[in-house]
Amino acid sequence: MPGKERRKDKSGKMLKMGESQRKDGYYTYRWTSRNGKRHCVTAKSLSELREKEAEIQKDTSDGIRADIQSITVNDIYALWRNMKRGLKDNTFQNYQYMYGMFVEPDLGKLKITALKKSDIKRFYNCLAEERGLKVSTIDSIHTVLHQVLDTAVDDGYLRHNPSDNVLKELKLRT
Repeated sequence: MPGKERRKDKSGKMLKMGESQRKDGYYTYRWTSRNGKRHCVTAKSLSELREKEAEIQKDTSDGIRADIQSITVNDIYALWRNMKRGLKDNTFQNYQYMYGMFVEPDLGKLKITALKKSDIKRFYNCLAEERGLKVSTIDSIHTVLHQVLDTAVDDGYLRHNPSDNVLKELKLRT
């Protein structure tokens, strides 16, 4: 279009839709999530910003929610706990105790988007080696944690469950 000029940054690089450069030199990308909320990410360089953009767009196309950066494992647990039905009262009480006693204080505070399989492995190893828990107790903790993380996958917070197959290794060592 002859009359329309494309936006550029301070060094003359073309900026894409939603991109801008602040006065301090940082780049920002703004987008609207499917619930209508506006979001923004910032980066020092245009290439770093475009990596973040690509990640957001991939998450969006895969149905992963890009607007949940502050959601923790404990937040997903609260969601799971409120929806869980069909358990005997004693079983549900045991699940709540296991989660509250072992997961909530440490692992539960991690952001759901930052949770990795290695975090779960480290957590289980710590429970076994430092806290001296038996594999059967860790298995009970895993049962709850795995269900909570399945809820995160089902609701689009995670692509896959990072606790899948983690307990197998611990069981093999004993």
